[in-house]
Amino acid sequence: MRNLSLLEYFRELESRTEPVYRFRAESIEEWKEWRIKLREKLWKLLGELPDEKVPLNPEILEEFERGGIVIRKVIYDVEENFSVPAYLLLPREVKGKLPAIVAFHGHGRGKEDVVGLVKNEVEYQVYIAKYNYDYAYKFARRGYIVLAPDGRTFGELSKDRVNCDWGFKMAILLGRTIVGLRVWDAMRSIDYLQSLPEVDSERIACIGLSWGGAWTVYTTALDDRVKVAVVSGYFGSFRDMLIERSCCICQYIPRIRLYADVSDIIALIAPRPLLIEYGTRDPLYTYRVVLEEFEKLKRVYKLLGAEDRLDIDIFEGGHMFSGKKAFNWISKWL
Repeated sequence: MRNLSLLEYFRELESRTEPVYRFRAESIEEWKEWRIKLREKLWKLLGELPDEKVPLNPEILEEFERGGIVIRKVIYDVEENFSVPAYLLLPREVKGKLPAIVAFHGHGRGKEDVVGLVKNEVEYQVYIAKYNYDYAYKFARRGYIVLAPDGRTFGELSKDRVNCDWGFKMAILLGRTIVGLRVWDAMRSIDYLQSLPEVDSERIACIGLSWGGAWTVYTTALDDRVKVAVVSGYFGSFRDMLIERSCCICQYIPRIRLYADVSDIIALIAPRPLLIEYGTRDPLYTYRVVLEEFEKLKRVYKLLGAEDRLDIDIFEGGHMFSGKKAFNWISKWL
């Protein structure tokens, strides 16, 4: 029988394509070898990245206070020809060195969302309340230093009306990926945090919702300086996320499914503490798939004797940040 369905075509192709670096390790030595190989391949798939780090040249552009939190708008260089703006949140009185969190945003207004910056109640309901989005501010209120950077194509980095689609196409033309560039910026953001005298450079976490969850996954998987991670609204399989559904093009890394699935990439985080958040009414992920993929993660953590460092918060809600377990999780491990 002839087939005219592209969806059926790619479903069938995916079903007979086994990722080269699917996690199959049965010993610590096999895990070590697998982790090295998948990390090396992931770095290559993310595209061309700078050969060396330029000086950050950080600058404070603005400072104000809200609810006992000092909020600084800062900017720093991540490449020779590119800079990233961010909000740095500090408790009013900092005594000694504090743990720090990089709070990544998803699709929306950029860094303003996770800090909870709005002009009025209507904006709060539209941008913040619906997603419980201001987790950067909430963590700062709990005594952490929090950095919330803009991701490329969002916030102040969407100049010239460059959106995810346009940015993705330009990146691919020149051997780069939007995911790779955003991960690079995240690593430079960690460099910035570690340069601050108020920050304990050995206690840094990452947290993010939606694309921010993906941003957290790739950054934590590739940067061991991240000691704890909370991934919200981003978990499942590539088939469920990107074949059964159409998603923003910025999520795509060319050829990635040939080598690894989502759970394999997230498994690179092990044995560091990881919390997954999943809302049962989230339209972007299938409940059954979430449970199946979480079982795969559990096998990795069990092999490493770190079962207590993996948890999942399944809550009644949609595509949003929960926080039911996240605040205690960060406190426990950081």
